[in-house]
Amino acid sequence: MDRRDLLKLGVLSTTVALTNTYASTPSHNTASSTNAINKVQNKKRVIIIGGGYAGLTVAKNIRLHEKNSEILVFEPKNLFASCPYSNLWFGEALEAKYDDLLFSPLQPASKYNYQVVNEKVISINKEKKTISTLDKEYEYSILVVATGIEYDYSTYGLDETKAKECATLYPASYTGGYEQLSLKKKIEEFKGGTFVITVPKGAYRCPPAPYERAALVASYFKEKNLNAKVVILDPREKPTTKAKGFLEAFDTLYKDYIEYLPTSNITNIDTKNKAITYDTFDTSSKAFVKKVLNFDDANIIPSNKASSLISQSGLAVNSQGWARVKAPSFQSLNDENIYLVGDIVGEYPFPKSAQMAHSSGIILGEQIGKILKGQNPEFGLKLPANVCYSMVSKSTAIAVTHQAYLENGEVKVKTELFENADNATADATKSWYFGITQNIFE
Repeated sequence: MDRRDLLKLGVLSTTVALTNTYASTPSHNTASSTNAINKVQNKKRVIIIGGGYAGLTVAKNIRLHEKNSEILVFEPKNLFASCPYSNLWFGEALEAKYDDLLFSPLQPASKYNYQVVNEKVISINKEKKTISTLDKEYEYSILVVATGIEYDYSTYGLDETKAKECATLYPASYTGGYEQLSLKKKIEEFKGGTFVITVPKGAYRCPPAPYERAALVASYFKEKNLNAKVVILDPREKPTTKAKGFLEAFDTLYKDYIEYLPTSNITNIDTKNKAITYDTFDTSSKAFVKKVLNFDDANIIPSNKASSLISQSGLAVNSQGWARVKAPSFQSLNDENIYLVGDIVGEYPFPKSAQMAHSSGIILGEQIGKILKGQNPEFGLKLPANVCYSMVSKSTAIAVTHQAYLENGEVKVKTELFENADNATADATKSWYFGITQNIFE
């Protein structure tokens, strides 16, 4: 793929989801509500838990392929506030506005004839084929779980009480809404000193996001001529993805504004005294040493984990707690009536990104539509693809693409990097974002 093809993906964001693969396809019960079950009546019912990029895409694309089923999307939030593109709003890049992040799921629900239920699902009963909210129980024919991530502060040495303090004082802003508003205010009101951004341990949502955020926050501080420094604490030896592009930006554009600290394993955070304890590798002594970093404000992004609903419902998970599926499908490894999609999946080497969730949702929606009509879903005939843009300044960006494919029955991913920052890739960033959101919400 050349750069011209990459830029096309920014305009036609959903086309990557329809790319053919390189080869063709070869009991646990949780507590439930005591109320009467809302049973499936005269038509099959698909329940989707989670109204994010994956869940809403599945709902729409089922309806594009099948018209008669009942589709219920359960989402406890009453507003869709996008995480993708929020870094641009934080750093005032490409004239991004907060309104650009906000959407109502009721608009596509009306257009594509599915229902959004503003309730939290607290349990799944695989044997009864029901889900339970706080006060109701619903029967399903097919269940889709797209619940995304939860935060895990324990890897930073924080107990539940300290984790709540950290989340309140230094919100991660890895979910939409009030966390975003809080972080934006922190950035705007920062007077100078050390501003810390942490990179999560393990697998996490949107691998380049902390580095992009650091670049755009540093750009904002630089433009305001603040005596400030953004310190990035990363447990890895180099950025998770697009390392060359990010490190080049840090070293050139933000030499006096960004300090990148690799191999920094956080062991404790003193939220009240604003001090982070971490272990880091000392090259001179060739050993790990303990250090303490004092800061003035911070964006503490903790480790991510799959929604606890997955394991609590007895669905198969890997050793890291991410959902397992039957390759090359999105079907749960231990329940053929349940499908798992988006960030919760750990079976495949996919980045946890909005585009991958959207791409997977398009494919899964078509497959479920076929199942509802009694047709072969043709698992593996199509596999998802991803394009991920990262701004490194207010007007330049870098990118990476991923294409899943089958090889000897195993799902693999081909990766291409575009790490020479330029304005055209920044323009494609904007086109991609408005393209993908338009595809879901209009």
